Amino acid sequence: MSRSTRVPPDCQAPSPLAVWAFARYFRGLFRRHFASVRWAAQEEPSGWDRAVPVLFVSNHTNWWDGFFSFILTQEFGLTCHVLMEAVNLDRYPAFRRIGTLPVRRDSLMGAWEDLHAADRALRPGAALWIYPQGRRRPAGEVPARLERGAAHLAVRHAGPLRICPVAFRYPFVSEQLPEALALVGSSWLHEGGDDRRVLTERIGAALRDTVDALDARLAAEALDGFRVLVPGRLSVNKRMDRVRHSLGLLRGPFEARNG
Repeated sequence: MSRSTRVPPDCQAPSPLAVWAFARYFRGLFRRHFASVRWAAQEEPSGWDRAVPVLFVSNHTNWWDGFFSFILTQEFGLTCHVLMEAVNLDRYPAFRRIGTLPVRRDSLMGAWEDLHAADRALRPGAALWIYPQGRRRPAGEVPARLERGAAHLAVRHAGPLRICPVAFRYPFVSEQLPEALALVGSSWLHEGGDDRRVLTERIGAALRDTVDALDARLAAEALDGFRVLVPGRLSVNKRMDRVRHSLGLLRGPFEARNG
């Protein structure tokens, strides 16, 4: 049996030490490579019932998506699990220590088995991320023709489940480095009653609406409502301005961002 076709082990809680170490590492990466990491929400996640697990469904356009999912889930005070293609997780098995779960894409039966195993992660106080486009797709591509894994998880889950769409974007907005932005869409409680096709269509519509809402904010460069999750690096001109302010060569308050 090849490594990519193993039956996955029972879902185990992430290691607190590994979570701390990887969170520190991921935040450091974001600080070095982005002007800022920010998020906004169409509803307040702090009002969610923590007894109800959360299934996050997101677009997948970038290498950073899994890291962003991880630190965003921490911001919400939830235990994070992310589904990752099994062949890639086999290359980086340390990610298992922080709650990453495999899904095999080379076998339909294997994929169902992995989804059944991932359902164990959907417990109170926890969240599971799934990218229903299946693979990384171009940023401009509309999230359509989604796979049914997210719906399968929701339909077979015993008890209520919160389903929440999230849109990710990594644009340049006036700074030397790009921004990492997330918009958390409007969630709903799934308590059974939908078949997989109907629920997949609903998930797809919610995800597209959330992506469109984020793109509309970006078109207007309206970032005022976004909360800073990780402050990034200043642009070169702003670093120079900071030095000149400290020497008294520039008057007025120091503005960290370009206009």
